[in-house]
Amino acid sequence: MNKKTMIALIVSVAVAGAIFTVSSCKLIGTGKVGVQYSYKGGVKDETLNPGLNFINPFLKVKEFTVGNEQLILTKDKRDGSKKNESFKVATADDASISVSFQMSYRYNPEKVVDTYKKFKGMDGEDIVEQRVKTVLKSKISEVTTDYTMMDIYSGNRSEINNAITEYLNKDFGDSYGIEVLDASIIDVHPDEKLREAIDNRVTALQQKQQAEAEQEKIKVEAQTKLIQAENDADIKIKKAEAEAEANRVLAASITDELIRMKEAEARKEHGWVTVQGADAIVTEDK
Repeated sequence: MNKKTMIALIVSVAVAGAIFTVSSCKLIGTGKVGVQYSYKGGVKDETLNPGLNFINPFLKVKEFTVGNEQLILTKDKRDGSKKNESFKVATADDASISVSFQMSYRYNPEKVVDTYKKFKGMDGEDIVEQRVKTVLKSKISEVTTDYTMMDIYSGNRSEINNAITEYLNKDFGDSYGIEVLDASIIDVHPDEKLREAIDNRVTALQQKQQAEAEQEKIKVEAQTKLIQAENDADIKIKKAEAEAEANRVLAASITDELIRMKEAEARKEHGWVTVQGADAIVTEDK
């Protein structure tokens, strides 16, 4: 073997080694894990952690997000969607209302291998795009059918969002190995017909509240008058009681001794006058 042939062989071996080394390296992104598989050997139970991993070059890798990710489906692309991705959900009063939605999620790292086996050929993003999105509308509607259009439009949105989060977390956890951290209706987009119905309901609600306020005012005024009348009656009763007590005290103070004393004082000052029968006999004794 001449020198040139030897150099060519060394270079070939070095290039092959470099290619083999490169093909044996797999960089897994932050917040993700890698599932290893081959067409011959199937799926390996051991996942790859974030960072640079050395693997069998004949293995393929699919990545799944185990860090927090967001799915944003809004009407206006400025809110996060690439296009109008709002969708309609059903309500308890047989209406259909368009909403914008967002969901924070991640794949359960303990279930990613089983998830890949179930959806072989798909990575985490494929599953969300091709499976989760297609059922999202119907899943959310299963929750919103317990609430009226007005509940969703202007009611306790946090209660509805908590119910959606709880429901999707259980359903998507069982179906896709996805943990739903938060799911929220972030905006409502009623059409013209629904907007008119909502305006009518708002007006009716305001009228009802105004009527209730007026009734409450009348009730308060009536109670005030009653209290005033009761106070006036109490005052009269107490005044009468005071006068009766004064008369009682005065009557109790008129004794025989007091009468005799007053008579004596009168005799001393005016003399004694006696009147008997038709013929008056007046006796004056000073």
